[in-house]
Amino acid sequence: MAFSNAERDRLYDLLPAFIRARDQESGEALRALLDIIDGQADVIEEDIRQLQENAFIETSEPWAVAYIGDLVGTTPLFDESRVKDGDTAVELFRDLEGAEDRRIKALNGRAERSLPGRGLRPFVALRSRADVAKTIYYRRRKGTLPMLEELARDVTGWPAHAVEYFELLGWTQCLRNHLRPHALRTPDMRSIDRLDRLGGAFDEISHTVDVRPVAQDEGWYNIRNIGFHLWRLQAYALERSEARRVGAIGDFRYFFSPLGQSAPLFSRARREGDEAGLATELHVPQPIRPARFYSGFADFYGPASDAPSLTVYVDGVEIPLWQVICRNLSIWSQPSTDRIAIDVARGRLALGPALLPASKVEVIYHYGFPADLGGGPYRRRSWLIRRNFAADVRVIAVGGPAGHPTLAAALLDWASDGRRNAIISIRDNRTYDEAIAVDVTSATGNTLAFESADGMRPHLRLRGPLTIAGNRPDFAVTLSGLLIEGRVAIEGSLHRLRILHSTVVPGGSIAETEPPPPVQTEPSLKAVATLASGGLANQELAVEIAFSIVGAIRLPAHAEGLILLDSIVDGAGQDAIAGVEAVNRPGPTLRCERVTIRGRCLLREIGLATETIFDGPVDTARVQKGCVRFSYAPPASRLPRRYRCQPDLATSKAIAEAEARQGPLTAAEKQALRDRVRLRVKPEYTAEVYGQPAYLQLSLKGPEEIAKGAADGSEMGAYCHLKQPQRAANLHLRLKEYLPFGLDYGLIYVT
Repeated sequence: MAFSNAERDRLYDLLPAFIRARDQESGEALRALLDIIDGQADVIEEDIRQLQENAFIETSEPWAVAYIGDLVGTTPLFDESRVKDGDTAVELFRDLEGAEDRRIKALNGRAERSLPGRGLRPFVALRSRADVAKTIYYRRRKGTLPMLEELARDVTGWPAHAVEYFELLGWTQCLRNHLRPHALRTPDMRSIDRLDRLGGAFDEISHTVDVRPVAQDEGWYNIRNIGFHLWRLQAYALERSEARRVGAIGDFRYFFSPLGQSAPLFSRARREGDEAGLATELHVPQPIRPARFYSGFADFYGPASDAPSLTVYVDGVEIPLWQVICRNLSIWSQPSTDRIAIDVARGRLALGPALLPASKVEVIYHYGFPADLGGGPYRRRSWLIRRNFAADVRVIAVGGPAGHPTLAAALLDWASDGRRNAIISIRDNRTYDEAIAVDVTSATGNTLAFESADGMRPHLRLRGPLTIAGNRPDFAVTLSGLLIEGRVAIEGSLHRLRILHSTVVPGGSIAETEPPPPVQTEPSLKAVATLASGGLANQELAVEIAFSIVGAIRLPAHAEGLILLDSIVDGAGQDAIAGVEAVNRPGPTLRCERVTIRGRCLLREIGLATETIFDGPVDTARVQKGCVRFSYAPPASRLPRRYRCQPDLATSKAIAEAEARQGPLTAAEKQALRDRVRLRVKPEYTAEVYGQPAYLQLSLKGPEEIAKGAADGSEMGAYCHLKQPQRAANLHLRLKEYLPFGLDYGLIYVT
């Protein structure tokens, strides 16, 4: 960044003209000295300005938030300033927009602060700043139910709904002077919608008293109890995505998901219109209930300008509300005339005969997922590649009004331009059904990236593998922000392959089409070990995967290494990570941080594994080097030295506690105790099949040793960066201060 002389020579211009003339005659040494002093003065001025801003909670630096909180007498919460995740990503991905941290930098003699929000650390909704800023606001409304609901939402970052359970108790009526019409014990059996909400967050039916302590599934309905219903899954909006047809052209059956699987449609989260009111079903992100959809289509379906939860386009024409009907499509059935039938519970769509044949059906819909991971319509601006990472970089647009229609056309454009450094930027959510082959043999540059625009998730439906050919040990390929249905094959030698915020569908395809897709036995990512000439290939290959979901990985043992950050590797019935030379041969050296790996791992070496779930046996050839810390691995695994890993830590603790109670145990008693602990301490998930909303989210009924086993007390695995235990702990801390005296509460996770 350049500055004008007027900005740079503020002190120099204050000197008399004859001194400046003498200085110019002698080589401007005085000007250079004053330029340095001027730069340091700017640093001091910036520091004074920041000291002024630190007096206000809205503009203060993170370290000052706790001091302002102390002035108003609030207890500090665990917030994102204590989160250290992401340092490895900054070291690896120097060419990304967010690679620079937020510190003040000296630039051209002047101090400049980096733009806020930059960085590769994941965003954590731990809002200590908002909590301190609203402390007085909370205390003025202390004890009221809307305030408690708002507190839960602000402190955790999760949508919340508070319920006073004593209002839902069935009472014996006093007919003289204390009637409670809402407390009638007999529900209205004619109201399908009310009965559908029975036992949920928005239940309105009276219940008998439950004297058990309030918990996730019991003890709700009692005089002292207040429940805080929390939604951990997020709703992600896909705009103008192509619906997946079940059969051939002319078939009336479609899936909303471009991958072609059944999954519930979510409602978008909306801002409450009344700040003093309570949240309703329309204000939280959750699967749309068919009964609610049937009773109020307009609350979910509408034109794109109204930001709806659902919209359908047939051949570019928006289907109006009056043509939409609600239907159970578990068994496919076609609606009449020009109607469209929507099954919100399964994410299915059926077109009437008047709308057929349809060449293209596009949809706006919301899907549920636990985190900003695997690519999606979320903000990932800091993960985009800088357009000036090299001297001569070309950006080739795909999609949109001025872009190439296909990726193959973009690759032809790249090849005709000498194959120099290029970023192929995909600017829509379309499905690209084509074969993709990249040949880097004669490339004049050393970098090629397939990158979706910020907030987009294009779907690559591959005809065959995405192949990367050519013997170029100095070439790097990046896949960023993509949903890839198929596999990636490195058929030559490569220096670097990066998969960032993308998904390579485990198992190849999850489509429920006719005919069904063939079962994929090939891994999702594979690199050859030898060249056609017989020499070793990919000796310098480093595969770096961050915030992504991939299937089985096969890499040669002599490769540089495999790095996994905040990702999921799902073998889908195969070995998750292994070599390519032969069956049961090890893969390369692994480094993983906050990763969930499902399937057996065969590795040459583990450099570092931290906060990782190895949900399958691990066999490491070299165990003299490396470390596994705060992780889970099955007992039969062969690993380097471990530090506070499960189930080892839990078995040691159980044996120590048993011997403290009853004295030394025999070898048989110790083994029996180990077996019991190992059966209990193992990962359990809400959903294990890719494509479902709660994919590999740790079950609430799983062991606490895994749910709170990370270094900072958060969960192990790919969702460690969400810091969910810390969010719940923050809410517990605040409710002790703001909950009315004599009342009890419970945190109830809806998703």
